[in-house]
Amino acid sequence: MKSLFITAPGKIELVARETPRPGPDDLLLAPLAIGLCRTDAELADGSMIYLRDGRSSLPLTPGHEWVARVAGKGSHVEGFAIGDMVVGECSIGCGTCAKCHAGDYHQCETRAETGIMKQEGAMTGYFRFPAASAHKLPEDIAIEDAVFAEPSAVALRAVLRASFQQGDSILVVGAGTIGWLAAAIAMDSYGVSVAVLEPDMERMQRVSAIGARAPEPDERFDVVIEASGNSNGLNSALERLASNGRLVAVSLTGCAAHAVDIDRIVVSDQSLTGSLGSPGVWSHMLELLGRGRMRPSVLITGRYRLSKAREAYAALLENRPGTGKLLILPDDEDRL
Repeated sequence: MKSLFITAPGKIELVARETPRPGPDDLLLAPLAIGLCRTDAELADGSMIYLRDGRSSLPLTPGHEWVARVAGKGSHVEGFAIGDMVVGECSIGCGTCAKCHAGDYHQCETRAETGIMKQEGAMTGYFRFPAASAHKLPEDIAIEDAVFAEPSAVALRAVLRASFQQGDSILVVGAGTIGWLAAAIAMDSYGVSVAVLEPDMERMQRVSAIGARAPEPDERFDVVIEASGNSNGLNSALERLASNGRLVAVSLTGCAAHAVDIDRIVVSDQSLTGSLGSPGVWSHMLELLGRGRMRPSVLITGRYRLSKAREAYAALLENRPGTGKLLILPDDEDRL
């Protein structure tokens, strides 16, 4: 079979290797679609925080946004059958520490993160994945919507972290995948108007098509979700935050540091909260996707075979205006 490896910053290789065998608690999965995101870009160029702080290292096989078919399973696995369609979590805790027992497995000191550290990602013909972190896909969710399961769960948790209250105004900064999903989830869950700040006209048109609006000049918001993936977006989010407002930062920027006016946060009685991953929200997320009102496949702007992954990464890193979700689509030839 074939597997993609990031072997060094800027170097992507497609390697032939043996098909893995699942361990007793594992599924053997045949990925059908994998989404690329800014984390994949940061892994490819070497700027991702885990590479900078030593928690992860190259080479690695990326791919943390995926939908796959069960091709095999370990002797201890129950609840899954060959041929089942599944999606899976990025954060995989040890399952025994205090943080895991508290439900904070995304902060487990020895955790793995799919396609990022300690757990092979989905950009391959087949890969092993712990069954405890996999979720069966409801039959009514199409594959190209299901591939958004992981970012949908990330966006959902960010929305929940904002502790929305009746009457709150909401701004999302950035209309990339996470921003679009956060806006869609907030509108679907709370039935409120959501403003989105996005300079890219094509991305803004995509989020406007589901009912989001542009913010008014000098408008301030009770809740701001920062999903732009750049430091300018964080500055804009802080500028738009009202007194007593709550800012949830969900994006990684690849920058080592940001200048933040702490005095302003203190004087305005504001709160700044980070949101990593998607612990404990997957059932809720699949229920939202299963309703059918949220169709994230409209964000797809490029589809590539695994053999053309270098072209996909070039497009990801270039990030031209209007770029949406790029997919890698392994096929039967990649499994030989």
